[in-house]
Amino acid sequence: MAQGVALLGRDEVRRRASFLLGHRRLWLRDLTTPEIDRRHKQRFPSARRLSLAESTASTSLFWVSVAPAARELPTAIDGTCPKCDGAGKLWVNLVIDDVSGWFEEGYASCWVCRDGGAA
Repeated sequence: MAQGVALLGRDEVRRRASFLLGHRRLWLRDLTTPEIDRRHKQRFPSARRLSLAESTASTSLFWVSVAPAARELPTAIDGTCPKCDGAGKLWVNLVIDDVSGWFEEGYASCWVCRDGGAA
C-alpha cells in the first residue's frame, strides 16, 4: 500500500477512493451506466488487485486508527448522475396525507447527487 501511495500521491489515492465508493453505492442500487463502468475499469483495470487492495485496507484497520479525514471521505460519481442526468433535481410525487389522498408534485433534490455527490 505504501508503494501505491508513494507512486500516485495522497490526493490521487483519496480521489480514486471517492470514485470507488461512489461506484459501489451505484452498483448496489443497480444504477451504474456503461460510461461509469468504463471509467471504473480504466481506473481499476485488475479486479483481482482491487479486491486484494480492499481486503488489505479493511484488515489494516485492526492495527491502525483511522484518521478523521478518512472517516469523512466524500462519495464521488465519475460522470453525470445516472438518476437526474446532472440536473440535481427530480420531478416527484409527494404523499402529503395518504388517507385523504393528498398528493403534490414538484421538484425535489436528487437523492443520488445529494447522498453521492456527483463530480
